[in-house]
Amino acid sequence: MRKNKTTILITALALIALMIWAFHTPDLPLETIKEKYTNPASRFAAIEGMQVHYRDEGPHTDSLPLLLLHGTASSLHTWDSLVLKFPHKRIIRLDLPGYGITGPHPTADYSTQMYMRVLDTIAAQLAIDRWVVAGNSFGGLLAWQYALQHPSVKGLVLIDAAGFPSKVKGGNLGFRIARMPVLNQLVKYFTPKSLFEKSLQQSFGNPNAVNDALVTRHYELTLRPGNRKAIIDRFSNRDKIDTTTLAAIKIPVLIQWGSLDQVIPVENAWRFHHALSNPELVVYPKLGHVPMEEDASALARDIQQWLNKL
Repeated sequence: MRKNKTTILITALALIALMIWAFHTPDLPLETIKEKYTNPASRFAAIEGMQVHYRDEGPHTDSLPLLLLHGTASSLHTWDSLVLKFPHKRIIRLDLPGYGITGPHPTADYSTQMYMRVLDTIAAQLAIDRWVVAGNSFGGLLAWQYALQHPSVKGLVLIDAAGFPSKVKGGNLGFRIARMPVLNQLVKYFTPKSLFEKSLQQSFGNPNAVNDALVTRHYELTLRPGNRKAIIDRFSNRDKIDTTTLAAIKIPVLIQWGSLDQVIPVENAWRFHHALSNPELVVYPKLGHVPMEEDASALARDIQQWLNKL
């Protein structure tokens, strides 16, 4: 019996090794990724052993810049369409550590406080003493955590933000795999492009709006050396999130949410609304988890109207 179990184990390991060899997805060279996904506005900040990729766009005479924070497995490019709607606004956005061109943290530190330190350093290097912070999904969690600690934040925009427990049917396939022990380790070696297509379709209210350029961008940026491991490591972070602290946020908060979100349900929009002291809520009937990618015009219109009241 013991011999049979040993044989089965060896066979299984051999099959796994064969699959890794046959379907192995290699990293893309960093210089190749930089050449394709940077532009003249791209800058790099040396922070905690990383070269953090960011863009600082728009007039520096703007007295209240806007900081944009993307979600899990995304990049600053998720804001491209929204940024174009604000030609007269100074907008700062970055590839958060673990994602995009920035890549992994050298000690695999993906704690909330590490991200807070990175934002502090960006603010110091750019001499920002007041701004509005907006975040989507995981970036939304970081946005309200940052607002709790920094009086420099004068307004907050939460777009399908994380923080409250989320239970939805289906959800995002890529995120589910990233949380699965053993299986998530295999993703570091072979990562089919079809996985990104399916995950993005689940993140959009209209799956048909997901095009090849969008899938390719997510796929290639994830193949930046170290990013696949970083995504798994980030999901393993066990920071405790205390949503009761939301009551301490007294600044104006705009909550924007896609009603068809399959990752973080729209019920959580109302949870934020009830927990905050000064909220305004807009729900978009036909949009999903990344509404700024589906209808940047609608979100920009509502953000601008809200900004006019600050």
